Formats: sequence, structure tokens, C-alpha cells
Amino acid sequence: MNKKLTINTLTKIAILAALSVVLRRYFTITIPVNKKLGIGYIPIIMSGILYGPSLGGITGALADVVGMLLNPDGIFHPGFTFSAFLIGFLPGIVSFKIFHKDLDEKLNWIIIISSFLVFMLVRLLVDSIWLVQYSKNPYWIYVLGRVPKQAIETVLNIFVLKILLPRIKKYA
Repeated sequence: MNKKLTINTLTKIAILAALSVVLRRYFTITIPVNKKLGIGYIPIIMSGILYGPSLGGITGALADVVGMLLNPDGIFHPGFTFSAFLIGFLPGIVSFKIFHKDLDEKLNWIIIISSFLVFMLVRLLVDSIWLVQYSKNPYWIYVLGRVPKQAIETVLNIFVLKILLPRIKKYA
């Protein structure tokens, strides 16, 4: 990763953040019990994998704040912004620190590990902490109730990332 933040990189990150906002707010499927299923976190994960942990985290936080300003789907909670930061940050750690940005040979492993960290750690466990603060229900009720949705979303996002990322990485 270059130490300089260029206008080109900044533009690409802004486009990925905007794409995430659009996908998360307008292109999701609502399944029973008010749960949304979609691919809105893919641009944030791609930003972390392609540009590193710090820029991936910034992309996630920016997408969350802009999305809440444009089309709020609840009350603002900074914990969810932190989770969005982690959704970009953790794939960057996997890509840049663990696999040393070896995208050509180990891209499948980067996608699988990043998706499990994002959807099973952040979206399932960390986001459940923020949901407990809203309603005071026990933590494990949220975790256990969200496991099937997160498992489906993990597989869906791995599949889409395996299709998109090899085609997009040459333009990063």
C-alpha cells in the first residue's frame, strides 16, 4: 500500500462508500421478523482488502454516517458506526497483515476469512451488544436469533465477493 493518499484512491473509496449506502438502504430483502438480507457490506469489505485496514475502516464509518443522514432506519448509535469501521478494518488486517496483500494466490482464503470475521464476529456478536443497549433484552437472545440470518448472509457475500473481487482488483 502506498503511504500517500492520492486523489484517485480517495475517489475510489468514496465511490465504494456511496455504493455501500445505496446497496444497504435500497437493495435489501426484508425477511420475516424485520431482518434485512443483502450485499451492502461488500463494497466496504472490498475497500479493506484492496486499500488496507485504515482506509477500509474509514470507508465503513463514512458509509454508515452518510447512510444514516440520507435514509435513517432507526436511531443513530455510534456503536454501529464502530461496527461499520470494523467491517472495513478487519478485511484489511487479513489482506495486508496476515497474507501481506498476496491477492493473486490467496484471494479465496482472504475472502473466506474476512467474511467470517465480518459476519460472524462483528455483525453477529458485536452488533448484538449495541442491540442490547436499545431494548435491555438478554445478549444471547439476539445472538441466537441472528445466527441463521448471518450464516446465509456470510455464504451469499462470499459467493458475490469471489465473483467481483478478481475482476475489480486490477483497477484498484
